[in-house]
Amino acid sequence: MSNDKKVRSSDCEQEFVSPGDQAMNGEEFLIEILAPVNEFCRSLDARPPAYSYVPLRTDAERIRVMKSRLFNELRAADLFGTWLRTTPELDVKAAMAESAHEEMVHAGLLSKRIRDLGAEPYDYKPLPAQIAMFNAMEGLNETCERIAGLSLAGETVANYLIQLCLRSPDVPEWIKQPYRRITQDEEGHGRAPQEFLKRYATTEERQDRVRRAVAMRMVLFREYLASLDRWAMGQDRW
Repeated sequence: MSNDKKVRSSDCEQEFVSPGDQAMNGEEFLIEILAPVNEFCRSLDARPPAYSYVPLRTDAERIRVMKSRLFNELRAADLFGTWLRTTPELDVKAAMAESAHEEMVHAGLLSKRIRDLGAEPYDYKPLPAQIAMFNAMEGLNETCERIAGLSLAGETVANYLIQLCLRSPDVPEWIKQPYRRITQDEEGHGRAPQEFLKRYATTEERQDRVRRAVAMRMVLFREYLASLDRWAMGQDRW
């Protein structure tokens, strides 16, 4: 594919490098792949999605979103655990094992908060776009694209929206409390995905896989956020 062909994810635009091009150095490559992710995050500022809890006005809506986010924690733990056997890089394998445990801790925080509100945490049926997003991530077969799709792109957007939640006066304290703990955990290894990509995404082929994984995640994340908006606020059955 020539350099002038591009893949768009709505507001995000990312240029693909052909297999014949020379691999970029690590720092330049990170700047390139993070640019569309950061642009996507900024595009959400004017109209924060339900995922951030900011536009929600009832506890019923908030519990719906928290159930959806609980499912994300559980599904991410599944993926990290599943990938351990096929991850040859020992430092990445160790980080994935730690992440699987951390996701389950976060799931416990959210499930407890849902139960405290008198709701059942595990009766949630995932949205079709949500299923598609995680199934696509599960289909990634190589270490760098897995890190890029799940950890780098996905967690960057999720953490950005958590910060919107924590800063908003419209979000109740009972929601903010567990997310403060989640934020502290994420800060402890915030740059790990970037460092792994600098270390291992050093060939043209791996860098191309990373670009495609990030672009795919942004497309799927946008659709998931849109469907969650509709469902959480009672505008659609999913």
